[in-house]
Amino acid sequence: MNDYNDNLHRNSKASVFENARALRKAQTKAEQILWDSLRNEKVCNLKFRRQHPFDNYILDFYNHKMKLAIEVDGNIHDEPDVADYDAIRTENLNENGITVLRFTNDDVEYRLGKVIQKIEDWVYENDIVNLELPSGEMDELKLESSKRVNEVAGSFAPLSLRRGAGGEVNNRIEKLFSAKKKNILNIYCTAGYPQLNSTREVMKALQDSGADIIELGMPYSDPLADGPVIQQSSSLAIANGMTIAKLFEQLKNFRDEIHLPVILMGYMNPVLQYGFEKFCADAAEVGIDGLILPDLPVHEFETDYGAIIKKYGLDFIFLVTPETPDERIKKLDSLCTGFIYAVSSSATTGNNKSIEEQENYFTRLKEMNLNNPVLVGFGIKDSASFTTACKHTGGAIIGSAYIKALSNSTDVGQATKEFINSIRP
Repeated sequence: MNDYNDNLHRNSKASVFENARALRKAQTKAEQILWDSLRNEKVCNLKFRRQHPFDNYILDFYNHKMKLAIEVDGNIHDEPDVADYDAIRTENLNENGITVLRFTNDDVEYRLGKVIQKIEDWVYENDIVNLELPSGEMDELKLESSKRVNEVAGSFAPLSLRRGAGGEVNNRIEKLFSAKKKNILNIYCTAGYPQLNSTREVMKALQDSGADIIELGMPYSDPLADGPVIQQSSSLAIANGMTIAKLFEQLKNFRDEIHLPVILMGYMNPVLQYGFEKFCADAAEVGIDGLILPDLPVHEFETDYGAIIKKYGLDFIFLVTPETPDERIKKLDSLCTGFIYAVSSSATTGNNKSIEEQENYFTRLKEMNLNNPVLVGFGIKDSASFTTACKHTGGAIIGSAYIKALSNSTDVGQATKEFINSIRP
């Protein structure tokens, strides 16, 4: 709990019940997030109670059958006298057969997947006797609980329960690649194009038309990795008034209607001007799943920025090219979360180099048995190139061809539907 008050916990029993009722009405943000994750038996089919009186204490969350208490602590619990009190409190609860799991507000708000995983792990280590399940039902319970946890974690934090070499993998992206191993279609669109307020309309049209991932480009005046089509769309978006701040304003509450994984793609200069940590915090706050920043050097990711990205639970996708040595690809794979962006050539987006000519490159990536799935981008423009890319990898990323389709139409929804139908006839 955020506010520590000794009198709140060591009281007459009547006062404890009164305080418990009051605390249920004044939950902290972190407590509300965790309660939404635990309520209605979402985790391991266990019924938790919130702000539950026990003796002279109030437990943030409590399951009687497992005798499990879960506490969510604010910064005040770092203070020596409060920490000492917590230790005595935990010891007293342990003497009454109650196990206490403690998490911080930041754990819950930014690493919800890890929190749920720790709760599940404890339950699975202690539930064989306590739950008294018939043989065979435990595996079913774990599977069902895992599904529920994925739904919960996807709603509140961009963290997955799967641990990879590069750290936690985003839940929505993880769920997508778990459910759909092949033919994943990632569509790039430029924020603020064709009109300033087109962003949400385009995203909704992509979802409704069958895209699997939305890669949302943040326009920049010097996009080195982008070809002329995307450069032009970026210039128009900037002229329309699109900025990072405006984009986050447009994305407020977008998760009410958009359920696909959404990745922000852009360049370091405007992100640094905005403030790197503020950028990551705001991206996570609105519900963004991951980042692609092609001009972020790997060594700077390792020394300066990777920890910040991870702090806010965002995936980071690295790009590799046919010229990237195997050892470097393996290193990027170890740092990456979400998927590997396999550039089909070392040129720019929209290039005309034949996808068919690069099948050896795709085969090479496949044979490396990378930890992360691979999506191919740059030069994917029609059904034939999409099919070729998908033969060897998990799917493909299309940008320039879709931007062209939007530029040739005044109806975003119809243009999007027709374009995706042409890719997946």
